[in-house]
Amino acid sequence: MGQEPLKIVVAEPYSKEAIARLEEVGQVHVLSDSSPDALIAALDGAHALLVRAKAHVTARVIDAAPHLKVIGRASPTVDHIDLRAAGRREIRVVYSPAAAVNASAEFALAMLLTLRRRLVYYDQQVRLGKFDALRTPSEYSIHASRIGFLGMDAVGEHVGKALQIGFGCRIMYHDPRGTKPESFQADEVDLETLLTASDAICVFLKPHRETRGILSAEKLALMRPTALLVSLSRGAVDTTALAAALSERRLAGAALDAYESDPLASDHPIRRAPNCILTPHVAGMTIDAIEGRFDVADDVIRILKGAEPHHEFDAAIGR
Repeated sequence: MGQEPLKIVVAEPYSKEAIARLEEVGQVHVLSDSSPDALIAALDGAHALLVRAKAHVTARVIDAAPHLKVIGRASPTVDHIDLRAAGRREIRVVYSPAAAVNASAEFALAMLLTLRRRLVYYDQQVRLGKFDALRTPSEYSIHASRIGFLGMDAVGEHVGKALQIGFGCRIMYHDPRGTKPESFQADEVDLETLLTASDAICVFLKPHRETRGILSAEKLALMRPTALLVSLSRGAVDTTALAAALSERRLAGAALDAYESDPLASDHPIRRAPNCILTPHVAGMTIDAIEGRFDVADDVIRILKGAEPHHEFDAAIGR
């Protein structure tokens, strides 16, 4: 008798091309329900599980799949996966760290430039009938601003390179894990110096319990009243404290694409804060970036075939 075919469970929508590649190596079961109970029911005898953004791969889910060899997430992060539980079972975790880098970097840069040059404000005022009275110098150019990076990842690398080469910006950074920029020059400083000396702070921290809420009310109070804050990082900013700082004019402006939890609560005070750009966690959601995330299927296939993947998450070092 031949070996039983590999069972591959795809818990959330994937591209047709990725599904076709998976079908070449095993029997693919595409779910319409990614709830924990649905996952547990589907994982009986499964060798691989692929998720995207909503499915929570908890210890309970993992323990229900004794044959599971690999979990793939079509995302640049691996939150929603219990990495300790996967590690105890020696289940490999692969993901798509590079797929949305370019899209996220251009989004962060667009947010920063929009805030720096007050584009939203000017648009609103012109629509109200104002014009000549607005045409007075009111802010410094990005070239004359000192930019601080909190955290250093691939997105930060792209933004820093663009700011330095394109605009000649002076950049300093603080990374809690000691990661240093590779493609541009920046001064490494402590967190307090970063906050007190920067004209704008860009946050590029991956979600982690150690950095959750790192920009607390106390830390936000260190920033200059004229400073700006841009964050693509989930949970790094205390958004309630940020709303208060903006409302009390202790901070000049902010732009956020991620929050402590999604979606943003309808009564959250940040919705009413002045000079604050809010977007629904879409920095990396261009068509090309989304399609690129599904390449995680190829790493799942590599592991099932006994080969080494390109992008495996190492829980020991957090990447």
